[in-house]
Amino acid sequence: MKRLHAFLFLLVFSNTTIAADVNQDTLDHILAEIKSLNEKVSALEARLAQYEEVAEVSNAVPPTAVAYAASNPPPKGNKDKWYENLRIELRKADVRASGDWVNPDAWDKLALKMKPEEVVAILGEPMDKKFSIRKDTDEIFIYEGDLDGQGNTIKGEVRIYKGKVNKILAPSF
Repeated sequence: MKRLHAFLFLLVFSNTTIAADVNQDTLDHILAEIKSLNEKVSALEARLAQYEEVAEVSNAVPPTAVAYAASNPPPKGNKDKWYENLRIELRKADVRASGDWVNPDAWDKLALKMKPEEVVAILGEPMDKKFSIRKDTDEIFIYEGDLDGQGNTIKGEVRIYKGKVNKILAPSF
């Protein structure tokens, strides 16, 4: 009978020790996960702060629009034409600020077999990137905008095949 009591005592005591070890391992694992999540949150907050800084700068009113508004105050009577001209100036300034693709000289710098990164360095980020099902094109960089602010959109394309430029369709300025 003493052996049975001793065996049961040993069994209960060893289970308690094993349970304590398992609980400690679980706690260590949870603490490691919390530390990892805190590091990820900190990194994401830092990235968000960078994007917010960029967004604040890019949403600023273009200097050309401010100059237009300062040199052409709204008339006292019919303001419709004035606001239309201001809208056109804002649209033009927005497109012109979208990258160097608006300059014909930049398109002249492009060459076949350039890398896509070189194209972006010369023209700026494209307005759109499309993947192609054509056999000779993998991706198309599209540059387009209304340079005169009158609703006349111009468009240029750079076609990429196997990581190199294989066709350049410059806009007709």
